[in-house]
Amino acid sequence: MKNTVKQYSQASGPVINIHVDTRILTFVLNNSITVYPVAIGKPSTPTPPGHWKVVFKSVDPGGPFGVRWMRLSVPWGSFGIHGTNNPNSIGKAVSHGCIRLYNEDVIVLYSKTPIGTPVNIDGVVRKIRTLKVGSKGDDVRQVQQLLSDLGYYTASIDGSFGPATRRAVIKFKKDQGLKVNGLVGKNTLKALQIAHDLAFS
Repeated sequence: MKNTVKQYSQASGPVINIHVDTRILTFVLNNSITVYPVAIGKPSTPTPPGHWKVVFKSVDPGGPFGVRWMRLSVPWGSFGIHGTNNPNSIGKAVSHGCIRLYNEDVIVLYSKTPIGTPVNIDGVVRKIRTLKVGSKGDDVRQVQQLLSDLGYYTASIDGSFGPATRRAVIKFKKDQGLKVNGLVGKNTLKALQIAHDLAFS
């Protein structure tokens, strides 16, 4: 990213962010970021949004939990980040609320994640539409907020995709090396979330 990104002091240790809508987990440490695809909860058993911490870890829990398990501090139920015995589920909304990774990914993540690591979960299961000039809604507001936080957008965060939003999107995509146009689809939203996590975690 160029200097338009506001840099903030990072936590002393790693931070995990989970974006339910785009089904990605980002691991941020020492101004670097790693992105993993994940499976998340079904609409009927959603992954709980909020700010949690890793409170327990175990190796080789077996069965649907794969090769690693990290329990979160959610005060209701048993929610965690774990591997899977069903790799075809990654990228889908199929779990009972837990976050699943490929076993090879969760082994690496587990090794870098101490007890007490913050875990931020946001978003809901939804179909991600392509936003363009004329689009309106909470998803437009989300994009405007991300662009604003990153220093690309200075107009009103009103949920209405107008010329100012389009200009900000074009500048962001150019800086990211993405196909330069004024559209926001899943890949652009992912890029915004990743850039935001790196700047703010």
